Amino acid sequence: MKSVVTVRECENYEPAGLRPAIEKVFDDLGGLGSLVKQGDRVLLKPNLIRSALPEAAVVTHPAVAETVASMIKDCGATPFVGESPGLGSLKGVLSKSGYNPFMERLGVEAVPFSGKKTIEFSDNRTFRKIELAAELFDFDAVVNLAKLKTHEQMVLTLAVKNLFGTVVGMDKASWHLRAGRDHDTFATVLVQIYEAVRPVVSLVDGILGMEGAGPTNGDPRFMGILAASTDAVALDAVLCRLVGLKLSHLRTSVVGQDLGIGVADSALIRQVGDKLDGFPLKDFKPPRSMSVKWNLPPSSRVRKFLENHAVVRPEIVTSSCEVCGVCRDHCPADAITEKKGAMVIDHQKCISCFCCQELCTSDAVCMVRPLLGRVLARIVP
Repeated sequence: MKSVVTVRECENYEPAGLRPAIEKVFDDLGGLGSLVKQGDRVLLKPNLIRSALPEAAVVTHPAVAETVASMIKDCGATPFVGESPGLGSLKGVLSKSGYNPFMERLGVEAVPFSGKKTIEFSDNRTFRKIELAAELFDFDAVVNLAKLKTHEQMVLTLAVKNLFGTVVGMDKASWHLRAGRDHDTFATVLVQIYEAVRPVVSLVDGILGMEGAGPTNGDPRFMGILAASTDAVALDAVLCRLVGLKLSHLRTSVVGQDLGIGVADSALIRQVGDKLDGFPLKDFKPPRSMSVKWNLPPSSRVRKFLENHAVVRPEIVTSSCEVCGVCRDHCPADAITEKKGAMVIDHQKCISCFCCQELCTSDAVCMVRPLLGRVLARIVP
């Protein structure tokens, strides 16, 4: 049976148009009542990477979370909001990102992820154990509320990537360090996390998305769509194609299908919903770091040379840097130090995870592609 992915148009976040659009999205999948039962305790997992105004397109828009929470209550279930932000406390991020008013109005409780539970996988998985937020497993269902954004490391952050927020605190850094520069290794981590969490449905907020230097410093772009599926791998694959990118760049969907955790091949997906004008996008700006693909083993000397001399790397713009130390404190590879009142990146240690760029609130980290990388980007498909 094919995985069903629905994509519906929605012009803005006003309740008059947003609620009907989300209702149609869930109806396309059999109705929210088929996924959430009366009496269920339902955890909403939005993208709340750090504090940001909704119009910056960094976080899942609070109006989307509010609408879904209200619909869950209408099903006779109880919604909660949980997350482990990359920067700041959940309480602070909720307040500054516009979530508090609707949570207070609807009586929705916040669930900070702090406890840890070890999830074990079968022998055929790359990672046998992954620690996730223990709080996840206190709920009857998880609803994944992702944001359509670019991502400097993984090209796009969509439904599968959003669940990395179920890894508690600085454990995220340890996974970045373990994966290093191998994007397929990190994609495998993300897919196994999705396999463990298994949200009953994933909904992606693409009304106002992000292009360019995502996931926090890119440019907001109106796309006017909402998309959902019970198969997050398929959902992400559809959205990847809709923004005009090749599926080969979205490693989470490629790896997800390879592991049998979802499907990415368009022949295995049934897309329903609205007829979309203007898609696939012709002028979508991908992240600058979108890597040139080479089929070389991680241990290859040629690959290591290319990683050191061709791959996009972060640079700190000293004129914009506030020397707050956030990039240094969150660098998985300990590649950033303060020298003479400025933050400096040691590129021999840097693993190109771009956490520094992701968490910098002053836009002081830019992406630089070395000359060799610029040449290869033009000649290697």
